[in-house]
Amino acid sequence: MKKWFIISVTIISVLVIDLITKHFLFAIDYFNLIPNVISIASNGGNTGAAFGIFSDNTILLIVVSIIMIVVLFIFNYFAKERSAFYCIAFGFIVGGACGNLIDRVFLGYVRDFIYLDFWPSFPVFNFADSFLTIGAVLMAIYIIFFMGKNRDKGKIEN
Repeated sequence: MKKWFIISVTIISVLVIDLITKHFLFAIDYFNLIPNVISIASNGGNTGAAFGIFSDNTILLIVVSIIMIVVLFIFNYFAKERSAFYCIAFGFIVGGACGNLIDRVFLGYVRDFIYLDFWPSFPVFNFADSFLTIGAVLMAIYIIFFMGKNRDKGKIEN
């Protein structure tokens, strides 16, 4: 029960943060948050995925996103992992994927607005992208170093 509680709270928190920031920050024409480091600005929407791949393939990206979310839940079911670390990583990935999926379904594009001024060629992104990336890194660390090892140590109740 605690496993699903942690996952649910994480997914909901990520979605709330993502959707609220998209609502308020995507409308900003330009705001220099930290000079020469990071700025906020509307980019008109991203119809593709990371680095602009699959631009104007919204239906394909919606289908792939749904399939990946289902695969993640199937993996989660069979993995039987219960550590808080795993649950948070899983929640970050699913929450981020759902945040961008909501944009694609209802708007036809993803609202990106965070610019790294010190790295001009880096793609514009949003909080869902950030949570997805952090969650994927945490999940990789978990799978490589902890999955299946000391299964009873640090375990939370299901």
